Amino acid sequence: MEYKEAYEFIYKKSIELGLLDLAKHIENVGPLKIKLSKMDFVSHLVKIIVGQQLSVQSAAAIWSRTKLILDKNKYKKSNFNLNNSFKKAGLSRQKIDYLNGIIFNKNLLQATKKDLKKLSAEEYYDLLISIKGIGPWSIEMSRIFFIGDPDIFSILDLGLKNAHKKMFNIESYDESFYKEFSPYRSYMCLFMWRVLEDENVTI
Repeated sequence: MEYKEAYEFIYKKSIELGLLDLAKHIENVGPLKIKLSKMDFVSHLVKIIVGQQLSVQSAAAIWSRTKLILDKNKYKKSNFNLNNSFKKAGLSRQKIDYLNGIIFNKNLLQATKKDLKKLSAEEYYDLLISIKGIGPWSIEMSRIFFIGDPDIFSILDLGLKNAHKKMFNIESYDESFYKEFSPYRSYMCLFMWRVLEDENVTI
């Protein structure tokens, strides 16, 4: 199984590279699975937007209210009532603008997980990067937690940077350091997040 193969690979690679503290950490944590989102693609992207620049607790509270609005959404375009509901849920004006660009996007509404998995990394990136509010970090998170790409390391993720700082010398935090753990860099993300004792990482 992929997650077991990833565990063995990363553990052995850590020893091979002389990263013994990392190897010990991985051994203590044990194999980790990527928890794939069970939501539709639009809801998944909205959840990512809602959580941007918020604490885990705040993001969870606002997302629970936002999800109720999405489930009841009967509109075909942006309007005052919908925007007002989002505002009452705790969303900023900017995030409301982002959400409207996602929930009324026909390409996203029609996108299935099966279709998205057929896209190349470049095609997937191009599909999303033109949408306001969705940047490289959001795209990377969706590749890990929506389609289950096993080989994504989000160098932009603040949690990963903090975990690296705790585990290694911060000067070594760059793409080349984590290239060594390809083709299982997404699993490497899971192990690094656990350095910060975040046991329930999912998007």
